[in-house]
Amino acid sequence: MQNRCFLAIDVNDHVKVNVKVTQGHVKESEADVKLVDAKNLHFTVRFLGNLSDGQVKLVIDTLEPLLSRELSSKVSVQGLGFFGPMKEPRVIWAGVTAGKLYLEGLFTRVSDAVREILPENDERDVIPHLTIARIRSVKNINMLRQTIVKESETFFGEILIDAVKLKSSTLTPQGSRYTDVAVFPLCDMNSS
Repeated sequence: MQNRCFLAIDVNDHVKVNVKVTQGHVKESEADVKLVDAKNLHFTVRFLGNLSDGQVKLVIDTLEPLLSRELSSKVSVQGLGFFGPMKEPRVIWAGVTAGKLYLEGLFTRVSDAVREILPENDERDVIPHLTIARIRSVKNINMLRQTIVKESETFFGEILIDAVKLKSSTLTPQGSRYTDVAVFPLCDMNSS
């Protein structure tokens, strides 16, 4: 059996509420966007693709010892931007300010470990961000760009990164549904 899997970090309800407010501003631009459901907001650490049950077990066995030694940390979710060319952006994201280097290091260590056991998984390194909307066409793109610029410094909140999750994704007519397959707790940053 194949499982469409990825590694992720969930965000807290405070950040989700603040992102939802900004998503409302994005929607007000009347651009052709598909908003990400707030319950699905997460940092993608690494997309793994379709994995067999054996590969899922191998990922778990590899990441458990690695992540149990990683320290937890707080990061600030702040700023709005987009991926893609200015004329035709594809994705709107919320970024990370304080803690960005921590997340980049964590993502790199996890990616390196996964690359060793799944060499065919050759995804580029991921930039820490929360995808908040996908842009479907250039309808009202100028209004959308103005909204992104206006919200470019918005502070969404702080989150404690204390676990990485292996998730499976099932596509449904209502959108993606995520299920936690494994949870990898990180070391408490306050323990000595």
